[in-house]
Amino acid sequence: MVKSLLKLKQLYDTDYFAEGGIPIKFFIVPKPILAKDMSLYSYVLRQEQAHDYVADAPARLFDGVVTLPGLKILEDVGLNAFTAGAPLFVPINVFSLLSDITQQCSQPPDKIVFLLDSQIPPEAVYIDCIQKLKEKGFRFAIENVTDFDRMDSIVQLCSYIVLGFKFNNLRNLDVYKRISPKYKNHIFIASEVNSAETFLRLENQGFDYFEGRFYNVPISKEKTVMSPVKINRMQLLNTVREDDFVIEEVVKIVSRDPSMSISLLRLVNSPYLGISQKIKSIQHAIAMLGQLEVRKWVTTVISGLLSEDKPSELTRLSLLRAKFAENLATSFEMGMQAGDLFMMGLFSILDVALEMPMNKALELIKVTDEIAEVLINKTGRFRPVMELVESYETANWTQVKNIIAIHNIEPQNIFNAYIDTIKWYDSVISMADDFVNDDEE
Repeated sequence: MVKSLLKLKQLYDTDYFAEGGIPIKFFIVPKPILAKDMSLYSYVLRQEQAHDYVADAPARLFDGVVTLPGLKILEDVGLNAFTAGAPLFVPINVFSLLSDITQQCSQPPDKIVFLLDSQIPPEAVYIDCIQKLKEKGFRFAIENVTDFDRMDSIVQLCSYIVLGFKFNNLRNLDVYKRISPKYKNHIFIASEVNSAETFLRLENQGFDYFEGRFYNVPISKEKTVMSPVKINRMQLLNTVREDDFVIEEVVKIVSRDPSMSISLLRLVNSPYLGISQKIKSIQHAIAMLGQLEVRKWVTTVISGLLSEDKPSELTRLSLLRAKFAENLATSFEMGMQAGDLFMMGLFSILDVALEMPMNKALELIKVTDEIAEVLINKTGRFRPVMELVESYETANWTQVKNIIAIHNIEPQNIFNAYIDTIKWYDSVISMADDFVNDDEE
């Protein structure tokens, strides 16, 4: 049976990869897995077939069953662009487990965790495949298990057990309490944890790691006091957003902030700008950059610094949202508003960063009425773009497909926009690392 299915799959593989080797039939996104202290542990790759057309059903049945799209994209884009060096959980199915996975994966075994589900039968042929991959250094995780007694032989070969808590349903908490004594050497991951309340409940029960939106949920209650440092940074952000801001005012504000000062000097002294002379003063640095570059630098850097007392993933999220929204501008026929869409994504987590409701947070900065309308009221012309960005990042594939169908957008364009986004983010992080290394030397 398995051989027949694999042979049939080959008939539909000829157009699976687009020119250049990038898959075009799957949406794909890495979702962060965080520790209790909100530090990044790893990412889990979530994927979905991009097309749901009935006429394509026979071919879609076998899409990605042998050639894993996640591994193919890693080969083309690079693991670092997806995870910045952290391990990646890659879904694997019953068919691909029987193929030679090592031929598809050139990543170090310690960087890849193969994620199984309960569709893998606990039979000798599959157990043998898992054991051989473990001997090569790969690790395994398993999720969606409903019968742990039946699946015990495979669960025992895994290092991780993933239990889901979709819609804040705590039913799997009872499952955890029942099986954790038996699997005491396993690492338990709570997935789809989408509220702070659920996170706190599970954290106290002994889960090791967590995946979900709990770290970036909107703030409904205002923090009574904002730190002077954040106030200073909001003032700087508003200053540079003036059409013709005064350089001296920027110098004054940056000079009061050690983190901003260090970041600026690293930027102007980096090889990326090609400035031959060593610049040591804030005033000289800002004068060399000019208004346009100063505005770009301030907007991007402050988005990170406002969240420096929050999970590092929050900064990554704001930058990915910003670039993804900008990349989607042409698909929504908003090419002229690409800059505003970037700002919309960048400030979409401002309420979390400042610990106050969005309407209060946006009173502290200057944004267009269209940006304020979508971030506060969830309405307006920009809303479909923001909704697509948020749906994609959470792997809400049903909603992604609904939006692109309504707006008549090619799935390929969404895929390309996202891949370009993660490449852009990787280049931003690489540049930041070079700044640090150059400064240390």
